[in-house]
Amino acid sequence: MASMCETCQGLQKHLQVFEERDQADRLAATQWVNTTLPSLRRSSANCRACALLVQAILLHHSRFSGADEESVGVVVESFESSTVEIAQDHLSIEVRWKSASNGVDVQDEIKESYPDLKLEIFTDQNEHSPYSAIGPGRHIAETFLDDAGVKASRDLINECLTNHARCRHVKPHVQPATLPKRVLDVLIDDPSKGVRLHESQYDEVEEHYEYGEYLALSYCRGIGRGIPQTTSKTLKAYKQGIPWASFPRAFQEAILLTRSRGFRWLWIDSLCIIQDDPLERIAEAMNMGEIFGNAFVTLAATSSVDTSQGLFPPRDPPFRLQTSDISRGSPSKVYVREQPLHYSFKTSFDPCTQITDWELPLNTSRESDVQTPLLRRAWTYAERLLSPRVLHFTRSEMILECSEGYQCECHRIENPTYDPRATDPIKQLFARIADATKKAAKSNDEQMDGVTSQLADTSITETRSQKREEALQIWTYIVTEYTNKRITYDADRLLAIAAVAKTFSKFLDSGYIAGQWTCSTINLLWYPNDSTHCRRPKRIPSRNIPSWSWASIEGSPILFDTASAMDLACSASFSSKPHDRRSAWSPLSGDKLRLTASMATDVSFRADSNTEYSLVRNGVSVEFRPDVVPPRGADAMDSGEKLVCVLVCMTFRSSIVGIVLKESKSHPQVYRRVGRFECYEVHVDEKEAEPEDAEALFSYWFPEVKDMMQLDEGPMRTYVVV
Repeated sequence: MASMCETCQGLQKHLQVFEERDQADRLAATQWVNTTLPSLRRSSANCRACALLVQAILLHHSRFSGADEESVGVVVESFESSTVEIAQDHLSIEVRWKSASNGVDVQDEIKESYPDLKLEIFTDQNEHSPYSAIGPGRHIAETFLDDAGVKASRDLINECLTNHARCRHVKPHVQPATLPKRVLDVLIDDPSKGVRLHESQYDEVEEHYEYGEYLALSYCRGIGRGIPQTTSKTLKAYKQGIPWASFPRAFQEAILLTRSRGFRWLWIDSLCIIQDDPLERIAEAMNMGEIFGNAFVTLAATSSVDTSQGLFPPRDPPFRLQTSDISRGSPSKVYVREQPLHYSFKTSFDPCTQITDWELPLNTSRESDVQTPLLRRAWTYAERLLSPRVLHFTRSEMILECSEGYQCECHRIENPTYDPRATDPIKQLFARIADATKKAAKSNDEQMDGVTSQLADTSITETRSQKREEALQIWTYIVTEYTNKRITYDADRLLAIAAVAKTFSKFLDSGYIAGQWTCSTINLLWYPNDSTHCRRPKRIPSRNIPSWSWASIEGSPILFDTASAMDLACSASFSSKPHDRRSAWSPLSGDKLRLTASMATDVSFRADSNTEYSLVRNGVSVEFRPDVVPPRGADAMDSGEKLVCVLVCMTFRSSIVGIVLKESKSHPQVYRRVGRFECYEVHVDEKEAEPEDAEALFSYWFPEVKDMMQLDEGPMRTYVVV
């Protein structure tokens, strides 16, 4: 009788020795191996199952070829099909090498992070494996346009339409979709006629274009070469027909998929917007909420860096491994492939926590860039939010992202059994705001009640101020992620997010100027994640971006303070007309801001080093981080130069936060923002004593203030900030 392998128990379920554990853990997963690759190699000399595992790992050796093999950890698990969907009986191999540290036992770290490589071994459906731990795997279509691929995409979308209340599709004869101004007619009835540009008929009485179901395409332009564009010169010819050979691969595949799904209309920005008409480009950008919001589904070339790589990235077929079934005396085959990647759609934090505690920005790693380049683009981030459904085509599978969550071909993206990380919730949070706004009653009171009912599951309480605060937190999450994305033309930063802001404006009942909501002074307390990479944008006469707007800083994700423990009697006025506070809509530019505060004072700027700075008053200094480091251009400051520090609030972090202003040399009494100020501790110069708590700042810089609860009744100072 052969002895049981101590490393893997022969991958035989009847030999598995279970440790004492509760029923839930027992049903979730069975761990077969927890060792290092060298140890597994040694065991493979006497165990066929271990040899199979080593072979599967070494087929992917290129992924860790530069790593010290002693640091490569291996965990092998199988899952009980009774707790998950049918046909999920594969064997999972997790390989780690990046997290292992010198001097630390690999096995101690082996479960501390998501694996650097995750493989799965499986059989065909209804096929037998000589190892009972290896069962059938989930089928993934080899190509996107074959029968299996078309069926898979149809199944994902039908699940969304049938079972998601917020996504359920309204029948066209009840509430048909409105076509954009222009769409591509893919001539499904006679594809031999090619493709032509169709201009929708506008009904001036009903104030909308003609009805029709259509798809939209989201893609990376790359360097833009080889992309056909509709211009004032090509418009007439394109309405007659567009040569098939002029379409890049991504456009061709999107057209073929549109036809295969039975749709006639397809929207692609470069062809449906006149590219040499700046006014139309701005108007259609403002209308992106309707264009992508009315599309049946948005097709996303998620794994392609440009249109030449196509909509459908190539898929690596699984490796086929031959094994011996001793009990049957016949050969048997199993397959090994890298588990479909959900990395770019996952978070490293618990989305059930407060938004203010979320770790932002999300997924800044090189792996995310390589696997899903589309998700790193600013324009397509807005398109993704605005679309009711986005069908992502990745290198491993199709992923459907909708207003209520995610689905994928492997059926694991939302299943914590296989991947405990949570999916990125922002599209679902944004969709709830959009949905609540649409369904709310006309009157303001009824509107807020309707919003409350729609947003109950996002923990927004029943007071208007708290609902607004929650919505503003969602907005700041979006801006942080958005400013972490790449955009070809910096001048488009406010334009690309304008349609998203348009949705929020109805919910917040607030004006919106150059990226800033007029209802919130707190949102002025934005700051760059890394000032050393920051720059001010080039000035465009028609689009003035004031220094108080987050869009005035480029080169770094923008973070926000969204919650205040105590207001320090600071207010902002964006217009001399009080009624404009709620109705102002200037999404691309802004002008003067009047900042009025009780606690504002002159301070001296001090450069402690090339990258460290302080603000000094009355012999007391606090650290200061300018928006641009080192300060240069309009932000240039010399040691000893006078600045103004305006305190805005105290935070729950026991810090004092404010805005630092610099007076214009050419326009006295007009100021520019040069940084955000956050004081955690106070340093008394020329003393060796330990720093004092932040609250000591009040007595040193504002000795005249005797009662912090009476700030609103004290003298105020007003600054004009441009």
